[in-house]
Amino acid sequence: MKKTEPSVSRELANWVSALQYKDLNPEIIQYAKRYLLDALAVAWAGSRAMGTEGVHAWVTAQGGKAESRVWLTNEYLPATSAAFINGIYAAALDFDSVHDQATSHPDIVIIPALLALADRQPMHGKDFLTAYIAGAEMHVRLCMGIGHNPGWFMTSTLGVFASAAISARALGLDVNGIHTAMGIALSRAAGTQQSLVEGALVKRLQSAFAARDGVEAAFLSQCGITAPKQMFEGERGFDNLYEPLDRARTLGGLGQSYLLQTLTLKNYPSCFCNHAAIVATERLVAQHNLTSDQVANCTVKITPYMNRLVGAQFSYGDSPQVAAQFSVQYSLASILLRGSFRLQDIDTDAVLDPAVMQCIQKIKIEIDQTESGKFTPATVIIQTKAGELLSCTVNEIPGTPASPLDDTQVRAKAMTCLTSGPYAMSEAQARKLIARIDAIDQVENMQEFWNLA
Repeated sequence: MKKTEPSVSRELANWVSALQYKDLNPEIIQYAKRYLLDALAVAWAGSRAMGTEGVHAWVTAQGGKAESRVWLTNEYLPATSAAFINGIYAAALDFDSVHDQATSHPDIVIIPALLALADRQPMHGKDFLTAYIAGAEMHVRLCMGIGHNPGWFMTSTLGVFASAAISARALGLDVNGIHTAMGIALSRAAGTQQSLVEGALVKRLQSAFAARDGVEAAFLSQCGITAPKQMFEGERGFDNLYEPLDRARTLGGLGQSYLLQTLTLKNYPSCFCNHAAIVATERLVAQHNLTSDQVANCTVKITPYMNRLVGAQFSYGDSPQVAAQFSVQYSLASILLRGSFRLQDIDTDAVLDPAVMQCIQKIKIEIDQTESGKFTPATVIIQTKAGELLSCTVNEIPGTPASPLDDTQVRAKAMTCLTSGPYAMSEAQARKLIARIDAIDQVENMQEFWNLA
């Protein structure tokens, strides 16, 4: 009689439950520290994002048990509320890490959830790193398992399962408790790319919903709530209602290799579909000392996938900042006007600068139907008023596994982010946080993590 394979969810629950710090190689540990630093840094930068202040005020006004820190303000809220607020800040500027193959943003789901629980009860830094790696790896693998995506925002739709699993582990639940938390999360699996298409502020909340709901699912599992065991393969499970998971892509090499090591750390606070065109334009502007006044017209050639997310005609809409982050036209206009693309270029005043719309009139989008890439290639062609025709094609984006940011660049980005926005750290505080993360595996109790005096 043929032996039945365990379900995908059971395999993942078993692995999440069993992983130990001693199982991890030094390389993945160093990657984890780098990703943690980046996620916290972009959250500080995210405090300048539209919509965050109102949501923060509303959530904190609800009150509740003081369990977990709001990173930026040192307020303490219930763990679910803290995971939600911190998740919004981490996602707000689209400056967070991404796995380009999986189209997955694990850090803005896993780190807010896990740090909320690490504030709530004692946890050694080694255990925190191990749990983070398990949760983020599970997140990437679940998203890798999707071969076709009709428009779900998989970071949250599947991310809630990883958030639930790792939250249950952090609460000390056994493998059955972890699996049950994942089953509970099936009822909260949601998220759509329509908010990206329309440039709506709720886009920033979807991954935060997954962080919060995963924490809540773990608490409900701890309370004894039962849940579907066949959350993916069942008759009314994820595979049949959403999209089928490819078992081999999800589980292949689990425990032997880490897909997490191929995350991209973003060099620009913008949708990753804009980055190749941003790099191409920055290169042309720098090489030819161009200003917008010298440009007669500009054409950007992008792939169909890129066009779907960032190729719409630029309009301020109701959310100028989000519109700018998801517009290749805005990206190019900003560079032609200002020479580069930086954090301040997505501030509302910068987006609403009348010169932007004037420059955008010169920028035409062409879709290259022969290309199937998600994020590359992009070609920018500029015709100057003097009659020159300048062109640049970008096939590799800084920050990707093929062209990674070095430690100096990662730390420079972190310092810029941590010392910006309404809750900016001093440079001394930012350096202490970086040093704390470097030595996080020596932290005896993560409840002391934020003591940076």
